[in-house]
Amino acid sequence: MDSLPADQTGPLPSPPAAGQAPSPIQLITVGAALLLTYGHYILWMVQRWWESTYYGHGFLIPIISGYLIWRLRKRGEQLPGKGFGWGLVIMVGSLLVHIAASLADVHFPSGFALVGTIFGLVVWLEGWGWGRMLIFPIGFLSFMVPLGRILVEQVAEPLQLFSAQLAGQAVAMIGGLVTIEGTLIRTPIYTFEVAIPCSGLKSTIAMTALAALFTYLVAAPWWKKLVLFVCAFPVALLANGARIFVTVILGTTLGPAIAEGFFHRVSGIVVFLFGLGGLFAIGRILGCLQLREDI
Repeated sequence: MDSLPADQTGPLPSPPAAGQAPSPIQLITVGAALLLTYGHYILWMVQRWWESTYYGHGFLIPIISGYLIWRLRKRGEQLPGKGFGWGLVIMVGSLLVHIAASLADVHFPSGFALVGTIFGLVVWLEGWGWGRMLIFPIGFLSFMVPLGRILVEQVAEPLQLFSAQLAGQAVAMIGGLVTIEGTLIRTPIYTFEVAIPCSGLKSTIAMTALAALFTYLVAAPWWKKLVLFVCAFPVALLANGARIFVTVILGTTLGPAIAEGFFHRVSGIVVFLFGLGGLFAIGRILGCLQLREDI
């Protein structure tokens, strides 16, 4: 029996096919099974969106993801609709993660498991072509997953210290008398504490999701998209530092009632608009503001 030469290899095996597309009854059955499996987590997640100041944007993520999938439907019609069994493997792996998270009473891994299950279901029903096409719209759902409280606190603490230093040094640069003590910014007549809600974590989470969407929609080389996405983090921190800076200035010159009243209520919107403007400015510098034509 002759053997192949050392520099030749056979073709890589294709993923196993799952057979014909499922019937409507099968689809309804699968959907019901997913709701039964993840229903408790989905209710918890929606409650977190409603109650937490960090994840209020969670309501928008599924809407944006669904809209992108709907926009891509015509491209999908040109793809072969042959499902692959590897999608079932992805689903089973994701379900195992969900089961382990439920047993450990940890919620956020179940969110990522839900995203993985949805992706696996698409691959199982429609094939790898659909999976590749929808990898971003489905992966974008990861931004709706609330992280655990311990993770939030661990990330928020260094951001609190950084934001206090950034804003305090900015006040000092314009000649203000300021003392920075950890998360406290003291002036002779006003003291501001950079608490966890003011750490910049909320704006960072929202800006990262926005940057991911922006980089997906623009027509640009991959390295420019990467630079644009990475810049979302410092832009969000600078925007939050600017908010704290203005708060300290207002508190020192006009009093705490002004600084912690109306301005404090609207400053979140100001931070987001500032960050959005910074993101577009970086996009203009990189020359990647033209949107893709295939979406």
